Amino acid sequence: MDEGFISTNRLEAFYDAIIAIIVTVLVLELPQPATASIQSILTLKTSYFAYLVSFLVCTNLWQYHHVIYNHVERINAKIIWQNILLLLIISLLPYLTTFVANNPFSLLAEVLYGLDFIIVNIILLWMAKSLLGVNPDQEHLSKVLAVRDALVIPLILFIVGLVIAILGYPFAIILCCLITVVRSIIFSINY
Repeated sequence: MDEGFISTNRLEAFYDAIIAIIVTVLVLELPQPATASIQSILTLKTSYFAYLVSFLVCTNLWQYHHVIYNHVERINAKIIWQNILLLLIISLLPYLTTFVANNPFSLLAEVLYGLDFIIVNIILLWMAKSLLGVNPDQEHLSKVLAVRDALVIPLILFIVGLVIAILGYPFAIILCCLITVVRSIIFSINY
């Protein structure tokens, strides 16, 4: 290994473990129906929808990270800290999911939920630049990162959702998150 560069194995294992914990906490935060009836389940539809979006975001981020790091030969301390910062922001997802599920038409809840995704995308853009700088000879890495398709377009969608939410339709941000995640899943399947 070149001096100053580190293998990706431990970072990938750490990332996998944290995402698994976040997904576990997400499901544990789901409220139980008051009774064993369809009506009780339907009263929790907002919680289930918020959980679904957050679960898809987590699994999409995990899959994207996995695909990227299959093409990364080396990383440095800066990239490790970018990943730690990314995980810090993603780890807020269970809290924000519960907050938005309990307050689906609250501008504050929706904006905080949306800001989490915007910050994640900004960190991913920053990390993509760093990864390309440290692995300049990896031509497949730039294709896999697909900065415009995988990072810039979702960031624009998140910002559009945030603006629409601020203009009076708070639920727009969670819908933009869902559209972005579905788009990313389709993009990754076709890759």
